[in-house]
Amino acid sequence: MNIAIIGKFYTEGFGLHIEETLSDMGHTIVRIDPEMEFLQYNFLGKRIKNINKTLYQQVFHKIPAIRNFKSKDIYNSYKANKIDFTIVTHDFLTKQEIDTIKKINPSPIVLWFPDAISNFQKSMFFVAGYDYLFFVDKYIVEVLKSEFNFNIHYLPQCCNPKKHNRVVLNEQDINFYSCDITNAGNLYPSRSALYKHLLNYNIKMWGAPPSIWLKLPELDKIIMNKSVHNQEKSKAFMAAKIVLNNLHPAVINGVNKRTFEIPACGGLQFTSYRAALNELFEVGKEVVAYKDLEDLKNKIDYFINPQNEAERLQIIEAGYKRAITEHTYEQRLNQLLDTVFN
Repeated sequence: MNIAIIGKFYTEGFGLHIEETLSDMGHTIVRIDPEMEFLQYNFLGKRIKNINKTLYQQVFHKIPAIRNFKSKDIYNSYKANKIDFTIVTHDFLTKQEIDTIKKINPSPIVLWFPDAISNFQKSMFFVAGYDYLFFVDKYIVEVLKSEFNFNIHYLPQCCNPKKHNRVVLNEQDINFYSCDITNAGNLYPSRSALYKHLLNYNIKMWGAPPSIWLKLPELDKIIMNKSVHNQEKSKAFMAAKIVLNNLHPAVINGVNKRTFEIPACGGLQFTSYRAALNELFEVGKEVVAYKDLEDLKNKIDYFINPQNEAERLQIIEAGYKRAITEHTYEQRLNQLLDTVFN
C-alpha cells in the first residue's frame, strides 16, 4: 500500500520507527511533516527544537495565514500521491484539514496517539473526524469509548529490534556506562522528584541537559549531559545493573515506549506498576515492578547485590525474548492494519 505518515521523524522518534517498519514490510511511504520549522539552525540542539515547538503550537499555529499555508502543503502531498491509508502520530490535524484531505483522497485516516493523557493539549482529535483512534493507555480507551462512542482501540507502544537490540560491550564501554541505575531521555519533573531519593546509588541519567527551570544542583552528579540513541542506548542499558523506568503519574493504565525498549536492549527493567503491565510481561519474571518508594529501594538493594546476579540475568533474558517476539512495531502495525481493513 501507499501509506502516508503525518508526524515528526527525528532520531528514534515514533514517526521514524513507524516509517522504517512499514517500509520493511513492503509498503511505500509518503512522509508528511505537519508543522513548520521557523528556526533552522540546530546549534542548540534540544533547546532549538523546544523553541520551534513552542513557536508553532502557541503562536504561529493560531495565525490563520500560516496554518493555511502549511495545510496547503499537506493537501499537495495527497494531490501528488495515491494514498491508500494515513497514520497520524499525534494530535496534529484539525477537522477542516481532515475534511479537506477526505475530499482529495477518501481513504482511511487513523490516529495512533503515543502519549499520556497529560499531553492531550488542544485535544483536536475529539472532533477531527478520524476513522479510527488508537491509544496506548487502556484508561483513555475505556473512558472515550463509553462516553463518546468513538471507534477507539488499545494499541500499546513497542520496540524496534533493528534499533533496540543487544550489543557486545568492550572494556571501554563497561567503564563508561556501568552504574547501579540508569535511564535515557528527558529529565521530567517526576523523574527528578524520584531520583532525589536515590542519590546514595551510582546513577547515570543519559539525555540532553534539563530545562533551565528544572535545574536541581543535587542532581548534577547523575546527569550525563549526553544523549544516547540506538547502539549507544543499548550499551548504556546493558552496562547498568538496573534501568529505572518510572512512569509519569498521568500514565493511568498503560505503559510508555521505554517499557519495551529496555528489555529489547538487554537491560533489567524496573518500572512503576500499572495493571496493564500484566498483559504485556510476566511481572517478577520478565520485568520488575514497584508500587512505592520503599518497595523500589528494597528491590534495588536486592538486585544490585552480586549474590542475586543469576536471578537478574534470568529476568533480563526472559524480558528480552518477550519483547522481541511479541512487542515489535511490525506486530503492532499488523494489528492496526487488521483492525482497519478487516
